[in-house]
Amino acid sequence: MFSKLSIIFAVIGAVLLSFSYIYSANFEILMISGFGLLFISLLLSLCAVFKREQEKYKIFPVITFFLCSFIITWYDPFQIVRLLTWMKN
Repeated sequence: MFSKLSIIFAVIGAVLLSFSYIYSANFEILMISGFGLLFISLLLSLCAVFKREQEKYKIFPVITFFLCSFIITWYDPFQIVRLLTWMKN
């Protein structure tokens, strides 16, 4: 149950992150929504691991979260600073 939900949230979060670069007018809200959903999928995936669910793909959201974070930081590191500043204010 947790693993299926985490995969759904990971896919939606990755799509929102990619849309944030396509639709730059709504960058902040799409980026924070994407990261939020990816973080929720990370937590759900960890719940699935601790509950020892039998799904094979329960580690996929963890990989997606760290891969998306790495790509964004490598490609455009100031977007993360911009996002954190937007969240602070």
